[in-house]
Parts: sequence; C-alpha cells; structure tokens
Amino acid sequence: MRHFKWSEENEVFLAQIDAEHRELFRIADGLQQAVADKAATAVKQHLHAFIAHAEEHFSHEEWLMQSVRYSSYGWHLQQHNTARRRLKLFAPLVESGEYEAAELLLEFLEGWLRDHITLTDRMMAAYVRNYERANATSALERWGTPLAAETGALPRTRPVL
Repeated sequence: MRHFKWSEENEVFLAQIDAEHRELFRIADGLQQAVADKAATAVKQHLHAFIAHAEEHFSHEEWLMQSVRYSSYGWHLQQHNTARRRLKLFAPLVESGEYEAAELLLEFLEGWLRDHITLTDRMMAAYVRNYERANATSALERWGTPLAAETGALPRTRPVL
C-alpha cells in the first residue's frame, strides 16, 4: 500500500510551497482511500481535487521560478508537464471506474511526488532562498549603520530599531 503521509522529510523550506505540497499529499491520501473502498463518487471527487490543486500548484511554482529567473526552469517545467500528461491520460479511465488504472495512477503519483519534491523542488527552493538573500538589503543597511566596507569595521553595538 502506498503512503501519502506528509512528513518533515518533504519540507522544501518555502512556507507556501510546503503548504501546497501538504495539501497534495492530503488529497492523494483521500484518493487512495476512496480507491481502496471502491467508492466511485469519492474517487472522482478526489481525482478532480488533485488535478485542480496540482495545476494551481504547478502554476504557482512556474511563476515563482520565472520571477527569480531560475536557471533550471525548463527541466523543472518538463517534470510538471510529465505529471500533467499522466493525469490527463489516466483521469478518464479512473472516472469510468477502472480501478486498475487508479492503482497505476496512485503508483505513479507516489514515486513522482517523492522524487519531484525531494530533488527538483528542493533545488528550486534553495535557488529562491539564495535569490532572496542576494537581492535583499543587507542587515547593516536595514539597521541604518554604515557598511563595514565604508568604515573598515563592523559596528560594536547593535543600533536601536
């Protein structure tokens, strides 16, 4: 049996992306349970919810990567498109009650989510965090003190905020 349980191992350390991933896991877990119960209506509901949330999530990540000019955007996008194609291929089969197709889709999703999040999304998240660090003002500038390069030394006391 597959496991769609969120754990800290899935963190990419971007709060919004992690929240979206947790929701994908929650919906996939519901889909898995509905398939196990052979509950056709619930299968359709969870499948549609997963597809909608995945598309929203992919669009968010793609916007984020473009906004920081992520150098591996094309590679990341290919992986999203692979998942999109697989969902599009399996959705009609699952909706028609083919539980074997649902099992195959769940098998794909388990491996794809694990691999995509732990490698591809973590690389993207690290890039985004580094981009934000590089493009933010330095802590010394935010504190309103002269830069060390200008004074030749770091301030001895922390300025009052």
